[in-house]
Amino acid sequence: MNRKIVCFAGLKKFFGDETSVEVAPEESYANLLEKLGELNPEAKEVLTSCRIAVNEKFVPLDETIKDQTTLFLIPPSSGG
Repeated sequence: MNRKIVCFAGLKKFFGDETSVEVAPEESYANLLEKLGELNPEAKEVLTSCRIAVNEKFVPLDETIKDQTTLFLIPPSSGG
């Protein structure tokens, strides 16, 4: 299955506004992050701190990817 991933903030410099990754059934969100790191090794450090959102909710990285079409990849941020 090909998954569309929308990227935010600093991730855009590695993947643009969005990218896609081929995932097998029953793969976890953590596996998806690993595949993104393989696509762009320079992004690996940022990816270790990212969260994934689906339907406006964060999902646990050990959870199996469900049948949604778009995932949102959100890097860590700080503000004041």
